[in-house]
Amino acid sequence: LRNDVMAVVLVLLSHCPKPPLLECGFVEIISLIGTHSEVKTSNPLVKGFCMKPHNDDFELKKQCWAALISLSSNDAMRQVMLDMGFLTALFDYVRPNDSVCTVGWTSAQYEELQLQALSGLECLSPLCLGEYMQCHGNTRLILLLEWACTECDYGGHGNSFFGEGGYQTRRAQLRYTIRVLLAVVRTANENVVQDLCDQGLIDALLVVLKKYQDTEASIELGILSNALLILSVVCETDSHRKALFGDEGVTLLLKFLSCDSDKFGSGLGYHKLLLSAVNAVWCCVSNTNQDLFLERGGIPILLSLLERCPPSMQNLVLGALLDLTEDTRAVSHVVTWRGLGQVTAVALLVGLWRQEESAMGVKRDLNNIMIDPGCPLQGIEQQQSEVSAHALSSTPTLAILDVGDNMRAKIYAMLYRIGFDKLPPLPAKDQITLTLIENYLDFKVGEVWQEIIAELMVDNITPIRSDRDALREIQQIIGAKSEAVKRHQLEILEREQRSEQEEEQACYQQIRSNFKQWYQRRVRGDSPDGQAETECPG
Repeated sequence: LRNDVMAVVLVLLSHCPKPPLLECGFVEIISLIGTHSEVKTSNPLVKGFCMKPHNDDFELKKQCWAALISLSSNDAMRQVMLDMGFLTALFDYVRPNDSVCTVGWTSAQYEELQLQALSGLECLSPLCLGEYMQCHGNTRLILLLEWACTECDYGGHGNSFFGEGGYQTRRAQLRYTIRVLLAVVRTANENVVQDLCDQGLIDALLVVLKKYQDTEASIELGILSNALLILSVVCETDSHRKALFGDEGVTLLLKFLSCDSDKFGSGLGYHKLLLSAVNAVWCCVSNTNQDLFLERGGIPILLSLLERCPPSMQNLVLGALLDLTEDTRAVSHVVTWRGLGQVTAVALLVGLWRQEESAMGVKRDLNNIMIDPGCPLQGIEQQQSEVSAHALSSTPTLAILDVGDNMRAKIYAMLYRIGFDKLPPLPAKDQITLTLIENYLDFKVGEVWQEIIAELMVDNITPIRSDRDALREIQQIIGAKSEAVKRHQLEILEREQRSEQEEEQACYQQIRSNFKQWYQRRVRGDSPDGQAETECPG
């Protein structure tokens, strides 16, 4: 009956996340039951109660834990759980599975409880870091992490939802241990993070990356992704930790970035692994390990990834590249790179610009020449939006939001660092697009001024005469700039068409010359081999 009651409670919690269970003392009761075998108590509420390794008691314990974790987001309820020793009870299972069990659970039961405890700690630990440190949580997790990475004859049972993918291995324990560590380091508590690093977190995670670097299993790819996220968080602001990441970390990172593009859509988790790896380039490589990254060919690998990765990833990859090109030595790697079909980095970036504008619905003709000089950069969403009255000065406008929403600002910055006057020869189509890119900053400044003028009109604010003159002149300059760029694009197109016509006429002239020579030889009745020619040359 008690298990049935707990089942009803779990159903109620799924439909009512904030039930009044604290006032009636129910939280205290299930806390005492859930921690009974791990925390000794003299509370009369559980006098005579005994937890035995039977299936009914085992199910009751799991149900109590599930209910408590569901209620842990409530501060008052969480405090009752902590007072009853719930966190201590969970940490009692954060140890190698070959340890002695206090109650005498079977190995399969112990593994299920251990994995559920780790899952609960993922939710609970970030909410009570003080109690977490009192339980020596960092030490326990590092020891379990090291145990899960060692090779021995232990084989997991793989039972329950938590044990999925862990049959005959320690991968389930490793997965949840890393997830708890990720939840803890994301709190950004420097004392906790520093204590983890002092106990060898970075070296332990590098062992994990090295162990599963060639994996194709979904659970292992998830482990690698979370391990890289942890390294990114702990190394982002500390040069010493980046140094610990070092040579081995950079080598492993480059291997993940070189992943086969055919695996991106496999559904196994390669997409998440690549996102974590790109994030690690920002956090673990920049500045401290940048020399190693450049020496190992990191820039060409990132450019190849940019060329073949899904569109949803391109913005992030390009951002990492842009960050690395702050070092002038990286620019030469960008210029010398060649991709599929010997495409250059400049041609790739120009193609990405056109792809981005096509997705945004920017008005361009078939030759990619701007149609409306009044809005040279605006997509459909920006053109259809209306300026709202009394907008807060701190609220970014669409012209500003557009900078971060797409890749065009990054493409402009990358080509600016290469140098618009140092670019290799490009076909006319790319030259037309490059004209727009080169003037991106001027156009963007013009958009901001247009929004300022529109906001003044909506708010019924009349500028003084000098300001009106300045705004009118700004509008004229913006319009003249757009018209000049459009004329330049048309000139490039006309020059290309004229060149094509000249090539066509030269080809026709060559054909006429060949025909004339053939006709003259036929009239004379001679041929190179002494026989009369009967066929007209092609």
